[in-house]
Amino acid sequence: MTRLPYVEPAQFSPEQKDLYDSIVGGPRAGKRGSLVDGAGHLTGPFNAFLRLPALGKHWSQIGETLRFRASLPRRLFELAVITLAAGWHCNHEWAAHSGLARDAGVGGDIIDAVRQGSTPQLTDARDKAVYDFVRELVDRRSVSDATYKTALEQIGDEQLTELVHAVAYYSALATMLNAFAVIPPKGMEAPW
Repeated sequence: MTRLPYVEPAQFSPEQKDLYDSIVGGPRAGKRGSLVDGAGHLTGPFNAFLRLPALGKHWSQIGETLRFRASLPRRLFELAVITLAAGWHCNHEWAAHSGLARDAGVGGDIIDAVRQGSTPQLTDARDKAVYDFVRELVDRRSVSDATYKTALEQIGDEQLTELVHAVAYYSALATMLNAFAVIPPKGMEAPW
């Protein structure tokens, strides 16, 4: 259940219908089958997007750009998202992205350590730089010069900029998901 009642498909405004169609027909739909529940409601943050479609369409486009048109490798991107989700204890975000992280090549031992709040054993320098950067930013709300420098050296300016945008976007989603008490769809893991 969620604190925010679902927007019923039969009652969509034209703007809501356009946004709904763009989400269920967009690239997310091919990556995750849980965007829509059995009654046709959008799950996750997308229900909140529908409440304010003029704003929701921009949130949706930002998410699509970060996930499907950015240069940050999928493994690093999904490691960043699950690190943020764990820091926020955001069940829906974790449920949506822990499987994507596994599919992108993040090892199960790493995923388990992140979920438990432990520092994972990361042997790849880029993985470690991304994890340390996101963890520090989520925990401290800032990043030290040393952490920033290491991330910049490992992934470069463009991908670090994408990483910061991803952290900002998924922090906003975690805020929405936790405030509205959005639970993961049936059959998806909710660790907190």
